[in-house]
Amino acid sequence: MEFGGLGSEQYKAINPQGKMPVLLLTNGTILPESEVIVQYILDKWEGVGPSMKAPTAELRAIATLAARIHDQYITPIQACMYRKFEAADRAILLKQLVKQMDVLEHICVGPYVAGPEITSGDSALMPTFVFMTFILPRYFGWRDVFAGRPRLAAWWLEMQEPRASRRVIDEVTDALEGWAKKNRWEDLGIVQQLADNPQYKWTYP
Repeated sequence: MEFGGLGSEQYKAINPQGKMPVLLLTNGTILPESEVIVQYILDKWEGVGPSMKAPTAELRAIATLAARIHDQYITPIQACMYRKFEAADRAILLKQLVKQMDVLEHICVGPYVAGPEITSGDSALMPTFVFMTFILPRYFGWRDVFAGRPRLAAWWLEMQEPRASRRVIDEVTDALEGWAKKNRWEDLGIVQQLADNPQYKWTYP
């Protein structure tokens, strides 16, 4: 089935918000929004493989909070790392991104974001942190994405271990390496923009 682009009438007939992602079930049910899709998958396949749920109500709330912070506050601004923006706008969004990393540092329980088990909160955060750890040191001059964030640093180290998460990390990294080989940041003028605008803060801390 062809849906067209996000702004197409075909896609808006499925999701009037014109946003990704959308899951179309075999019975015709349409599920938009990441959190809705994740909860459906967890319920649908409960008892198959790892539960992806924290062991207590309090920790499950933390997992949900981590996913919500990602979807509501990070996803809308993370493109400041890799798309075309005016310098002032990019600097503002980058500062907001740093703030959300600090919020996540505050709520992270450890060893995973919501305690002893990997959860949907971890799965929401992990791909975006692949972007951060690849892009921010290489193009924005960050010494360490996790400087001053020991909980997130320990969490990221823990996320390298499970086989499934390692596979996703490698796949996303390979895609980003592809961007780099095609000179994405140079061709979009991002590298030159950062060099030409030292009045803005690009490197944290």
